[in-house]
Amino acid sequence: MEFGIFFQLPCAVDQDPAARVRDTIAQCQLADELGFDSVWLAELHFNPWFSVMSAPLMIASAVAQATKRIRIGNAVSLLPLHQPIRLAEEVATLDVLSNGRAIFGVGRGSMPTHFEGYGIDQEEGRDRFLEGLEVVLGSWADDNFTYQGKYFQAHGLGVIPKPLQQPHPPVYVAANSADTFGIVGELGHNILVAPTIVSREGALAGLASYRAELAENGHDAADVKVNVNVPIHVAASEKEARAGFTKTIDNYLDTLRDIGRARGASKGSSRASTLTAESVMEEFAAVGTPDQVTAKLERFRDLYGPEEFMCWFNIGGMLPHAEVQSSMRLFAKEVMPRFQ
Repeated sequence: MEFGIFFQLPCAVDQDPAARVRDTIAQCQLADELGFDSVWLAELHFNPWFSVMSAPLMIASAVAQATKRIRIGNAVSLLPLHQPIRLAEEVATLDVLSNGRAIFGVGRGSMPTHFEGYGIDQEEGRDRFLEGLEVVLGSWADDNFTYQGKYFQAHGLGVIPKPLQQPHPPVYVAANSADTFGIVGELGHNILVAPTIVSREGALAGLASYRAELAENGHDAADVKVNVNVPIHVAASEKEARAGFTKTIDNYLDTLRDIGRARGASKGSSRASTLTAESVMEEFAAVGTPDQVTAKLERFRDLYGPEEFMCWFNIGGMLPHAEVQSSMRLFAKEVMPRFQ
């Protein structure tokens, strides 16, 4: 089992965005030292209470310089919002800066405010995503790349630099809607799954569709990975762990509910009205002592069959930096070895 760390970077009114970014880079550096396999940086826009990480590839470049061995990915680049040739150049540059440690994580996006802010019709999101992915991968593979799509065109261009990893960095696609699971399986890419957002039933049904499409389209399941996002908080006692997690998850759920009441509702924000800190801890998170967190991850491993867990150590952004670091250290020392 591999373990990564996920960062969304919500920023409350009494928090400093610059400090949140500095803490993220420091936590990535600690993750590298502790033996985590990967760090994952979200891309979100126009709502600091939900995230101040609108340019994750820039933060990823800083992480590349502050770390030595950990892989660095996006979870995810919102591909319909990007000019794909430019994105191909930036991800390739990250791969060069990190000496071949980049992971290319992409998704369609679901928040209307993102599409409105970039002047893009959300109804075009699926087709822009599929075309954009073809353009990025094609431009990495071909020094004389030509493409004629509905939204994107290229005429004999060559992306420079090329990624160090060949044929390209690993591709992971986020699946937050029922049809996306099948599309990812058809394409034969690795998949990112967040049961907190899609529900346990949605994740299980989606993964069944993903694996069926892998087989039907001739892809070997052994060549791809399922990565499951799990909110996590570890402490010496269950009481301490639950208290810290409740504070931070409540902030996350409150922010989602605010989004849902305003323009820009998405699948995650609409589900927030049905969730509480207690229900998240019971169904989707691993919170408690190292023994309790281990038992919960074993349950999730048996349920979803992943090869990787993406650990979300500060889901609502309200845990102090030192407390996040303590949770990471305890997890790396007491939990990770039991899966390796």
